[in-house]
Amino acid sequence: MYRKLKVIIALAIILTSFLYPLSSNKVEASQAVRVATDVLNVREQPSTSSAIVTKVKRGETYPLVTKQKEWYKIKVGNKEGWVASYLVVETNSVSSNANNGVKILADSLRVRSGPGTNFSIVAFVHKSSTVTYIEENENWVKIRVDGKDGWVSKQYASISKTSTTPSTSNSSNSFVGEVTATSLNVRSEPSSQGKVVGSVKKGQQITVLGQQGSWYKIQHSNQQAWVSSEYVKTTSTPSSNSSSQKTNAVVTASSLNVRSEGSLNGKVVGSLTRGANVTIVNEQNSWAEIEYSGGKKGWVAGWYLEKKAASTVKPQANTTGNVVVLHNGTNIRSQANTSSSVVARANEGDTFQIVSVVNDWYKIKLSNGKEAYIAGWIVSTSGTTQSITRPGSEQYLKGKTIVIDPGHGGRDVGAIGVSGRYEKDLTMRTANLLADKLKAAGANVHLTRSNDTFLSLQGRVQTSHYHKADAFLSLHYDSINDPSVTGTTTYYHHASHKKLADAVHSSLIQSTKLRDRNVRQQSFFVLRENRQPSILLELGYISNRAEELTLQSSDYQERATTGIYQGLAQYFKSN
Repeated sequence: MYRKLKVIIALAIILTSFLYPLSSNKVEASQAVRVATDVLNVREQPSTSSAIVTKVKRGETYPLVTKQKEWYKIKVGNKEGWVASYLVVETNSVSSNANNGVKILADSLRVRSGPGTNFSIVAFVHKSSTVTYIEENENWVKIRVDGKDGWVSKQYASISKTSTTPSTSNSSNSFVGEVTATSLNVRSEPSSQGKVVGSVKKGQQITVLGQQGSWYKIQHSNQQAWVSSEYVKTTSTPSSNSSSQKTNAVVTASSLNVRSEGSLNGKVVGSLTRGANVTIVNEQNSWAEIEYSGGKKGWVAGWYLEKKAASTVKPQANTTGNVVVLHNGTNIRSQANTSSSVVARANEGDTFQIVSVVNDWYKIKLSNGKEAYIAGWIVSTSGTTQSITRPGSEQYLKGKTIVIDPGHGGRDVGAIGVSGRYEKDLTMRTANLLADKLKAAGANVHLTRSNDTFLSLQGRVQTSHYHKADAFLSLHYDSINDPSVTGTTTYYHHASHKKLADAVHSSLIQSTKLRDRNVRQQSFFVLRENRQPSILLELGYISNRAEELTLQSSDYQERATTGIYQGLAQYFKSN
């Protein structure tokens, strides 16, 4: 009997391993996580009852060691510990796009503040120019041009491997660092995949020549090489022009500890009170190295410092520049208001010299030498004059906390479309584009998962509660045995959340033109257990062959996310 029981148990274990594979996953060496909450506990074991190893802060980035269910193991200095997966965002410790450039294929291409034609124009770029690549999403590429970040249509841009990132080898900004790892690999390129060309030991002083991402460029054995910045502690600031790199700041906490290193594990070496003046000489993660009290140095939590604005000369009201007309038939008026007479009309691409700025209007010089006015929110500018924009939908989204829940993930693939497409992949695409649109509007956006990871329903709700979401959106794609069924449905549970469902659904139907399957009340877990305003969106049927093709297109993703974006803005406007 005992032997039979052992066999049964063994078979059960084997069967369970097939049905429910272990959720502890290997990760790439370059993977990291960025903390997405103010203070996050790092624990000895993947459990909320386990002892706290240390604490980390919002915005800090740490190497990812492994995953286990809803927990991630990370490395903090020389320690390792576990954090809740829904309180961090996965990223790469080294950007794989560091050497990418974007070549512009159209003349006077509009650069927008967000990924969508509803976002304001912040600049123009011209054909054959190459600009810095940041990221891309569906139909849009995020670039950096003249110090501004913005989005351009992917249709008119070609991503290449031409780096436009400024060289990091300027020795005038070099500084000395001390190795903190027992043995730190020196690599041929700024990547964990770079060839190991040597090593440096703990306590060894190295001269840092430049930085790319989270990697420091150093001189090693008569060649330039790279080491991970995580294991190098700054011991001196740039030798030349260091004064220009320093920033004055004021302590905002009633009592602020000064530590020996930029971490809560650092030894307390001093204390400062509110109003104390300090000089910031270096910043790492959310920590600042400061000079205080007659030359003393130490590290403090950067979020308790308020930087003083550098003394600058205020720009004149008649700062030089030009306006560029964006639309044919644009009115040019005699005074700076819409009720004054029209003295001329301009077409797309026409350029006029700016004389001065009057409220939201530019005073411009016409070709005949006369002066007139043009509305600042319907033109773009070149030169040093500040662009004028009138708030649109973004004014209602700015500062709002929105949690986006891409349905399914990991071993839970969700519905499977006619073509074999997994629902979990489609919801992730939609979530990423929607997140970029909302971030561009100034919203605080949190995703319950940022990659193909399994997350329990409870974990999704906890994310909503933790961030005190102003709106929680669970994104899904529908499936049914009847392949003729099509359309979009929006669900809510609590009666008080119906306004959110109505606003988003109405805008979504208007934008996507899919069949309207109405707003319905349903007891889904992520809605029923959610204290925050919450809805679940079924964005179309992947069980219908024609609709699945539509849903997979970048055009549909654009229209769906724009509909949700506008629906949220309408909801917040009326509440």
